[in-house]
Amino acid sequence: MVDFEGDYTVRSPGRVNLIGGHTDYTLGYVMPLATDLQTRLEATESEDVHVSSTAVESSYSFATDDLEPVEDWVDYVKGCYAILQAAGYDPGGFRGDITTKLPIGAGLSSSASLELAVMALLNEAYDLGLSRERMARLSQRVENDYVGVACGIMDQFAVALGQDGHALSIDTETLTYTPVPFPDGIEILVFHTGVSRGLVESAYNQRRETVEGALEKLDVDSSKDVSEGDLHGLDPLERERLGYVVRENARVQRAQAALEDGEIQTFGEILLSAHRDIADHYDASCKELDFVVETALEAGAYGARLTGAGWGGAAIAVVDTETVESVATSIEAAYREQFPEHDPHYYRIEAADGVRVTHTG
Repeated sequence: MVDFEGDYTVRSPGRVNLIGGHTDYTLGYVMPLATDLQTRLEATESEDVHVSSTAVESSYSFATDDLEPVEDWVDYVKGCYAILQAAGYDPGGFRGDITTKLPIGAGLSSSASLELAVMALLNEAYDLGLSRERMARLSQRVENDYVGVACGIMDQFAVALGQDGHALSIDTETLTYTPVPFPDGIEILVFHTGVSRGLVESAYNQRRETVEGALEKLDVDSSKDVSEGDLHGLDPLERERLGYVVRENARVQRAQAALEDGEIQTFGEILLSAHRDIADHYDASCKELDFVVETALEAGAYGARLTGAGWGGAAIAVVDTETVESVATSIEAAYREQFPEHDPHYYRIEAADGVRVTHTG
C-alpha cells in the first residue's frame, strides 16, 4: 500500500439536476450540473480514520477493517472503504475535517459530494488509479449496497465529471455525455424549502420498484426504448409512473437543444412542464415545492421545477442575472408568509468543475 504523504484538500461539488427527474435509474437521459456549493475535506495522515464534520458538529473514528454501518453521516465514509475493499483495493486511513456549503437534505447531493470527496482523496493519496467514471460508479455502490438508497448514477457522475460553465447531458445507460454551455446572463436560483426528507424512508424506492417492474413487463432495460404507445398493457399505476419517465426523457433532449440554441424562454417552459408532470403523475412534489414554482413564475423566472428526488428539499428557477436577487427575495417573502413554520434559504448557483484534489508537502 502506498504511504499517505503530505496534506490534501478536496473540493467536491454538489449537484443540481436541471431536467431528468427519476430517469437515471431507468437508464434514461438526465442533464445536471456540478455546483459551486461544495464539500471541502482537509486531510492528513493517520493509520485509522478520524473524521469530523462542522455541518453536524460531530466526529467519528474507526479502523479501516471496522466497517459496520452506524446509521449516521459517517456511513458515507465507511461505505467508501467497504466498497473499495470489495472491489480489491486496500486504502489506509486519514484524519479529515469536513466543511460544506451544501444544505443537508435539500436535494443538492450532499451525500454524493461527500462520497466523491472521500473516494477522490483515497484515490489520490493511495494511488488507486481510479478514473473519474470508476469513482462515480463505486460511489453509487456506496449508496446502493452500503447505505441502502437505490439511487441511479446521475449524482455521482455529475459530481465526478462536472465542467465549469456547463451542464452535462448524460445517457445513463451508456454513460456517454455532452457538455452543454450554460448561457451568460442567466443564473440558476435554488430555493430550499426547509422541508427535509430522507430518501431511504421516502417513497423513492417505491417509485423505483414500480417503474422497474413496468420495464420488466415490457421486456426492456432502458426507458429510452419505451414510447407512450407501449404503455397500454401495464396496470394503471405503472402506466402513470412510467409514462412520466418516458415524457421526461423527451424533455431532456428538448431542453438540451434549447440551451444549445440559447432559447431560454423555451428552456424555462420545458422545466415548468417537467415540474407539473412529476407533481401530477409521479406524486413526488409537495405543497411547498409547488408554491415556490408558481411564485417564481409570478416573480419573473423563465421556468422552475423541483430538483432532486422531491418530497421536500429544493426547487430551481431560471432567472436573468440582473433580476435574480429581486426574484429570490420575492419568493422568500411570499413563502415565509405562506409557510411560517419553515426556514427557507436560497442560493445563486454557477456550474462548476467536478471533484478536485490538491496535494501539498
